[in-house]
Amino acid sequence: MPVLDASAVLAIPWGIDYASVVVGVLTGAMFGCRSKLDVVGTTVAGFLTGFGGGIVRDLLLGASNIYFMSHPDLILVSLAICLLTFYFRGVFLDLNRSILVADTLSVALFALAGSSKAFAYGLDPVYVVILGTITAVGGGALRDAMAGVTPAIFRGSNFYAVACLGGSVAFAAMAYFGLPLVAAGFGCVGTVLALRYLSIRFDWKTREYCDLTPRVVAAAKGASSSSHQPDRLDALPTGRED
Repeated sequence: MPVLDASAVLAIPWGIDYASVVVGVLTGAMFGCRSKLDVVGTTVAGFLTGFGGGIVRDLLLGASNIYFMSHPDLILVSLAICLLTFYFRGVFLDLNRSILVADTLSVALFALAGSSKAFAYGLDPVYVVILGTITAVGGGALRDAMAGVTPAIFRGSNFYAVACLGGSVAFAAMAYFGLPLVAAGFGCVGTVLALRYLSIRFDWKTREYCDLTPRVVAAAKGASSSSHQPDRLDALPTGRED
């Protein structure tokens, strides 16, 4: 089992750390309200969104310091947010644009937290990237799955999981090349924000359907037919008779 190197964990200020979870909980609770879930369902949706990705990450790492179990005060704050959102949804559901910006920053910080913790456990870069991405989008995927809908990250949309993947790659690359972890953290968050913004600004979307088979078959047939044509230089007359 990998061992945590506490000195290799990038310390995120507690206020920023809490804010990222709070925004995740809020977006999950808003999802519950829009999906017409009851107060229990709305609360579960909020908690899954805010804590689900981190729980999956810590279970995969075999961590003893599971984030969800280490912050009882944050649990109470999250519960209050879910209840307020459910009973005063008219206030919160009008904040969609503001929440979009905050949610992007939240998942960027989740990607950083997941990547940093996986790096501190001494895992290979590929696992740092995977766990960073899972931490960022895993909670939303669990929430959607439990609500009986296809997770949003699996449908064609502007970059979300792709942005988190890019941020995790940036952190892993910078950290393993020996750059300061603070620089790697800024690189991770900046990459997520940039990819998310550019995908919305220029309407870049992941495809729901793509089949390259016809192109590959056509190219293969073209290459095969050209290889069977006679050499034109050999077919030309020499201009000399024997």
